[in-house]
Amino acid sequence: MSISRQRSHEEGKAPAKKPKGKEDAVIQLHYGLYNQGATCYLNSVLQVLFMTPELHDRLDPKSRITDQELGEVFMKIKVEKCGTENITESLGITNVHQQRDAAECLELILHKVSPNAFEVFQGQLIYMTKCSKGHIINEETNPFWTLPLSLINTHDATYNVERGFERTFETKSYSGDNMVYCNECEKKTEATSGCDMDTFPQILVLLLKRFELDFNTMSYFKSDCSVDVPYTLEKKDKKYSLYGMVNHYGSLRGGHYTATLLSNEDKTWYEFNDEAVNKVEEQSFAKTGTYSSSSAYLLVYREIVMEDDLPNPKTNKIEVEEDETTKDKDRQPPSNRFFGIKRNHIYIALGAIASIVIVISVVLATTLKN
Repeated sequence: MSISRQRSHEEGKAPAKKPKGKEDAVIQLHYGLYNQGATCYLNSVLQVLFMTPELHDRLDPKSRITDQELGEVFMKIKVEKCGTENITESLGITNVHQQRDAAECLELILHKVSPNAFEVFQGQLIYMTKCSKGHIINEETNPFWTLPLSLINTHDATYNVERGFERTFETKSYSGDNMVYCNECEKKTEATSGCDMDTFPQILVLLLKRFELDFNTMSYFKSDCSVDVPYTLEKKDKKYSLYGMVNHYGSLRGGHYTATLLSNEDKTWYEFNDEAVNKVEEQSFAKTGTYSSSSAYLLVYREIVMEDDLPNPKTNKIEVEEDETTKDKDRQPPSNRFFGIKRNHIYIALGAIASIVIVISVVLATTLKN
């Protein structure tokens, strides 16, 4: 039998049945996305969005084509691997063999979807400069979808994301030659400036700025420094928990993106590498509240709804019951008793007393006449 005929014969055979083992009993929860050439950046971002159900309900397929394509991809990867050709077309990505930035890809998608959808990721930063007397010199509010954290000019061997996040909102002082002119004071004066989060996003995305410009050489470089990623972040009365990371491996000129995500199904961390999906062997944050990484690029946090912010059914029930009791009391007829004595008995007694008083008055009047 020739080789070609042998291949044809083997291909026509039904696949041999494998004995059932542990692998057959494992139910696959997540599926990957095919790489079109160099679209690993897109695949990683799409997996993050897939793990963000807060976005799904806000998509409006009838108004935006990107909403429609996202919805279709999300439906497909629930059951099988799928491609992203329609997504790249709706985003206007023509060269799928050109490496692009994952953070820019995320913002591109958010600007293409319906306004109601991108609001999940949108926050507001307020920038303010005040003079020493408290006059507002400058104030402006800007929206953001990713919050950048610079990895340079830090004296720590390992960058601490939590401290870097706090430094973003530190106040800067101006004095001496750096004093700022104040219109109210009509002169240059000492001042302070800083920014604060005016509106908190439901999904907070931190961008670790691994790609920076070296002003000495006027060229960009990539920082591979290790970062300590906290599982939770707090700002004022808001608290966030990490559920996703987009990682970048390689150099500035070429590299590869993957996503590490906490599954909504089994609360386990998975690594999404294009079409390959694997459970992370050593679960992130299993032993400590931080995770060290030299490849983390985007950190995706979800707002934690505090228990105090949720309605307490028991408290509400008690209040309702008390209100109903009060209403019932108001509806009851007037009591027929006064200090435990029936009212008609009181009326009879008062009548008898009045009669006695009248008799005594008549007797006294007769006696005085005589």
